[in-house]
Parts: sequence; structure tokens; C-alpha cells
Amino acid sequence: MAANEHDLRYRRTHNAIQRAMAELVMEIDPNKITVKQIADRAQINRKTFYLHYDSIESLFDEHLDAVMNRFFDEAEQTPETPEDIEGHAVRFFLFLAQQDEPTTRLICTRGRYDYGGKLYRMQMERYATAGNPFPTLDTAEFDLVTHFIRSTALQFFRRWVRDGRIVESQRAAALLGQLTTFGVSPFLHAVSQEPYTSVENKLPTE
Repeated sequence: MAANEHDLRYRRTHNAIQRAMAELVMEIDPNKITVKQIADRAQINRKTFYLHYDSIESLFDEHLDAVMNRFFDEAEQTPETPEDIEGHAVRFFLFLAQQDEPTTRLICTRGRYDYGGKLYRMQMERYATAGNPFPTLDTAEFDLVTHFIRSTALQFFRRWVRDGRIVESQRAAALLGQLTTFGVSPFLHAVSQEPYTSVENKLPTE
């Protein structure tokens, strides 16, 4: 078999495995998908599957990497500006809102693999390579803050999907951006009609 024919056959099998995963994700709990189910759907044997992937997890990992690469290649405008927290939150939400249903299901499914958690962690780790957006925090505080941002954004997206995307995506993204950067303070101001005062200004003076 010529090299290019081998490469074409390999790629076709690779694509068949990925299509099988996407189909099965829509039919059963992603945490319960097995190698046998993937192989049967792709019309290959288990040995062939393992020529492409070490496990179901590595198949998910490849899919996750592809999604993240598309975001930074096509949607993110300030990857070298880690302090642009609001912009990152808005653009990532809008990007995820446009993904296909299998990807959305993976993000929204809780379980052993935690696709959504890994996705948001990878996003923040990419920004961290450009610098620390919170230089005044020590390591423990940094971990708490970044965990809060990641988990809040993920649960916000999952709830938005679960509620049927009733809130228009641009508005939902704007809400998430404000919550991530300013908390609920802007919304309290809108209700009370009182001038907004930062937390720092409300601390007791000595």
C-alpha cells in the first residue's frame, strides 16, 4: 500500500471514530460510552481503535484541544492580555454558544471526565502564559479566585443551556462578563438607583 493511501485510510478511520463519538454522545451519557460502542458504530475493531487513541478519555481530550484551538485561533482577541477578564468571559461564552450539540452536551455533562471543567481550566491556563492578571494575590488566594471564575462561568453556561437559552446569547454573555468582573454590584445599583460605591470605599477607616 502506498504511503498516501495508508494516510488516507488512517484519516478516514480517524474521522469515523470521531463521528461515532459525536453520535453516541447524543444518545447516551458520555460517561458511559465504551470503546466497544465506538468501534461498533465506526465499523472497526477494538484493535484499530487503539491504533488511534489510548482510551475514550484521549478521544475526548483530542476533541477538547480542537475546540480550544479554534477559540484562540478564530474568536479570542486579547490572548496576550490576561487582565481582560470581562472580554475573555464574553467571547468564550459566545463561542461556546455556537458549538454543535455534541460539544454542548459534553460541556454540560457532569461526571468522571468533566469535559466542561477541563475546557474552562485550559482557557485560563492559556491566558496565564501571558502573565498573571492578579499580581496582588498570593498563591492560595489566586487559586481561590481563578477557581471561582472558572466554576461560575461553567455553571452559568450550563444553566443557560438547561433553561432553553431563553436569554438571548449576546445579553447572556454581557451578564456573565459583568458578573465575572464586577459581581452583582452593577445590578444592585440599577435596582436601588443609588450611586455605585466600590467595596474598597465601604471598608471602615481607622
